[in-house]
Amino acid sequence: MTRSNQIWIGALAISALLLLFIFQKFNYAHYIGISGHLAQFIFNRSVRFFMNDSLTILLIYALFQERKYVLFAFWVQAIGFLFLLLPYFTIKIYFPDYNGPLLNFLHRIIVNPTLMLLLIPALAYQKKMGNQ
Repeated sequence: MTRSNQIWIGALAISALLLLFIFQKFNYAHYIGISGHLAQFIFNRSVRFFMNDSLTILLIYALFQERKYVLFAFWVQAIGFLFLLLPYFTIKIYFPDYNGPLLNFLHRIIVNPTLMLLLIPALAYQKKMGNQ
């Protein structure tokens, strides 16, 4: 990939992440006909989780252009789905009035690409160590 394509892909990923953040209250479920507060909540959080992570994976691809890093990021996304998103929904479904520190922690990681963005410096360090 050329350097200019790398820059365009990175700029696209960052711009889309910013737009996703700006329009974070957008109700995707409403526009495809999903009704019910809980169903909309689960659908909207799932869409946001996968869009954030996918755009960050695109950014990782633009930055590093290595298949092994992209595959690792997809594995992190899958693990995040199993160990962060599903427990978050379980807590919200079975304990709807709970709004404690555990839920706030999970909420921040799910609606923001925090975990995936933390991969970037880790992968940069890994690449640097591998080049020495």
